[in-house]
Amino acid sequence: MIASWLVKRMSRAAIEKVNEDDFSVDAALAGWVDDCTYDHSSELGVEGTRIGKKAVGEWFHGWKKEFPKRKMVVKNICFSSWPLSLRNVCMIDWTCTETNKEGIQFQYDGVMVLHTKNFKLVKGIDYIAFKGLPKLSTLIKPTGKA
Repeated sequence: MIASWLVKRMSRAAIEKVNEDDFSVDAALAGWVDDCTYDHSSELGVEGTRIGKKAVGEWFHGWKKEFPKRKMVVKNICFSSWPLSLRNVCMIDWTCTETNKEGIQFQYDGVMVLHTKNFKLVKGIDYIAFKGLPKLSTLIKPTGKA
């Protein structure tokens, strides 16, 4: 019971860090292995798989630049096995409100699935519910190119 509470508190604290306007990407990735993967999907054109801590870090830097204000609120956290197991899957149910660099605010829900081995993150997957996001066509800006 205490182990579960402790690991859930650590997970919440890690997510609270990304709510800081200029959070440290290096600190956010401190618990990730070097050959980690991060999968995410989005109607906003930023979907894909990032392989390796450097690529995941670049994605986080881009997210910070595009959405300088963000607030993630954790609703639930659960584990596939005892939280201190050497291999585990942690699922975090969250809501995110973020403001892009043009000042437009978005709110959406998602679930983050984190696969760990030896207490290090080896794979992260975000599943996003798009009900709060605008349609992609409303975000396309003309480039002036024909």
